[in-house]
Amino acid sequence: MKSIILTYIFALLLVCCINAKAIISVDSYKEDPIDTAALLDEGNVSADEISNYLNFQNLKRNILYYGDKHLDVYYNKNNVDTKKKVVIFVYGGSWVTGDKIKYTKFGSLLQRNGYVAVLPDYHLYPDGTVEDMVSDIYNAIRWTYNNIENFGGDPEQITISAHSAGSHITALTIVKSTLQLKNNGITLQPLPYIQKAVLMNGPYEGVNNELIVHALGTSVENVFRDLLQMTRKNQSKSDPRQAVLFPQFLLKYLNNKSISPTILLQEVADHSIQNAFNVGHFTFYYTSFDEIIPKSNALNLISEINRTSTKDQCSYVYQEGFKHSTLVFGIRDGEAEYENIFLDLIKNK
Repeated sequence: MKSIILTYIFALLLVCCINAKAIISVDSYKEDPIDTAALLDEGNVSADEISNYLNFQNLKRNILYYGDKHLDVYYNKNNVDTKKKVVIFVYGGSWVTGDKIKYTKFGSLLQRNGYVAVLPDYHLYPDGTVEDMVSDIYNAIRWTYNNIENFGGDPEQITISAHSAGSHITALTIVKSTLQLKNNGITLQPLPYIQKAVLMNGPYEGVNNELIVHALGTSVENVFRDLLQMTRKNQSKSDPRQAVLFPQFLLKYLNNKSISPTILLQEVADHSIQNAFNVGHFTFYYTSFDEIIPKSNALNLISEINRTSTKDQCSYVYQEGFKHSTLVFGIRDGEAEYENIFLDLIKNK
């Protein structure tokens, strides 16, 4: 009888161990080395940005999450036992530039305000395609869901926020995974539950003539000349390679309907998305002086989400007086006004 009881207890413990989610030490996540000298030589990031990145203490740097791509986790090293809300931030950069190091102040801002923040790098053109970018963000979300508890994050309270091209890739990832479309030849499965998606200034209709004309204020024929001028006006914030690579990207993807989450949803029947995209709420943020993205991009995607979903789940925040990147540049400069606007977007439904 005693042996039967012991066998039963052992079996019960074994089942519990199998079903329990193992908590892994943060130290087990390897930090891959970062070639800061190469970054400086290429002009990707500034010396001040690298200094801010390396000196911030509550940060696990450069964790390999998918293929050769890395992410950073900003978390309270002294308290990983209390579950905290999680924010994944996907930066923009016209699909051709960007580095998570440039957005250290986003991660540190969120961590100081009680969140666990995840900032992934992802493929950029021409080293990767839009499908590669979708694969990266798809896997960054899944990595976060599966691992963030080890950093004190709550996998049931994940918000994803993004700006510009990052918003486009994030929206496209959510739509393609919801519809279980193929991406790089692989059928995407629905993502884990995302509590909120806060998408700022995104080109959700992809690259079309309206986008180009709006961005340039001129004819499509002058795209390459004017893009070069437009980029040079903001050299202090922009990667100089953008002037060369962005026109190439536009030419490759002009009127490519497969990269537009709005157009993909137009093929879907009314109220047929039963899981409501597995997103609790969408917040779309647009600015009145956005010189890059037409206002219709956010409004049209909101319309398609509301039409195809089984519930009304979108809100629209319209910011007067800001340009396309005013908010992002303000946070990168450490200005409290812009930090508070961003935190309000994350907090509010």
